[in-house]
Amino acid sequence: MRRERLCFSQASILAVAGLLQLAGGLSHACQICIPFPKKSPADQLIESEGVVLAREDPERPFCFVTVEVLKGSPGPEKIDLFLDTTTRRHLSLHPGHSVLLVKGSGAGDSGWRRIGLMDETFGPVVRETLQRAHAWKDRPSDRTAFFAKRLGDVDPQVRTLAHLELARAPYAEIRKYGGVLSRETIHAFLAERRYVEWHPLYLLLLAQSGHPEDAARIRRSMESAARFAISLNLSAWSTALVEVDQEKGVQFLEENYLCQPSRSDGELRAIIAALSVQGSSGNDALLDRIVSAYGLTLNIHPELAPDLVKDLLAWRRYDLSERVADLASARPPAFDLTTLLKLRTYAKHSDTSPSAQR
Repeated sequence: MRRERLCFSQASILAVAGLLQLAGGLSHACQICIPFPKKSPADQLIESEGVVLAREDPERPFCFVTVEVLKGSPGPEKIDLFLDTTTRRHLSLHPGHSVLLVKGSGAGDSGWRRIGLMDETFGPVVRETLQRAHAWKDRPSDRTAFFAKRLGDVDPQVRTLAHLELARAPYAEIRKYGGVLSRETIHAFLAERRYVEWHPLYLLLLAQSGHPEDAARIRRSMESAARFAISLNLSAWSTALVEVDQEKGVQFLEENYLCQPSRSDGELRAIIAALSVQGSSGNDALLDRIVSAYGLTLNIHPELAPDLVKDLLAWRRYDLSERVADLASARPPAFDLTTLLKLRTYAKHSDTSPSAQR
């Protein structure tokens, strides 16, 4: 694949950036890959009450008029969006193209919003997304699969949409798509420093390649990160390290971060985020080793107890309940009443759970 095919266009990045400000929630999403978007463009298509294609209104320059309704009944009201000069010029040069607009479904999100340009490649994906939306409610993994195979698409709008959809999927789903891109494509994208915030997904895919050189690269990067306190995409690199080295990867993180009193809060939380993802969606055989690492973390960094307990409760692992009980009894000044109650909720299992006796 040619280098330019790997780059997001400036227009698509700007369009997606606006979507990242929307409110909402992600359930079981991989927060290592993409912690910021609350709704993806696909969410906007599926959840909006109206989806239309629009071009310039002949009677009102720089204003939109609907040329096709894809979803809902937008009504006769005017579209209160400005048609910028660049898009206006593009539409004049491409009579068959239009702008994809969605109308919010709630009182706080009732206006029109631009999603992208409907052209020969993006258009079919949009239409199929709307057609499949109902079935995806019962089979969300089918939605992930639909977009995952488009991650390397030549069209930047399709590729951006696919990236956001796969990156926000549960890690267990992401692990299935290690071969969706070639190693060369992954390496080329990771060389694009302009999109370093988008690298985490590609780092996780790199860890799935099974190639010794990729595993060696991940180890070298983590060694450098530990030596020079590099925090950029540390969670993703750490998740990748555990993926390729399993227990040895956990041991590296334990020795170089969790057992080091001088590590910054940001570094520690990045490591815990990686172990949390691996404990929740990675290799089940690693869970005992991760819980053990959490135990050491409690001893050296007790301030992280709320984050650790959240995972331990989710995993129903009460091995550390006695230590957490002692910590809650000490009532550290940094913990408010709500935090102490959470710790005590976990600690109460100390005498009732078989796993607490391990």
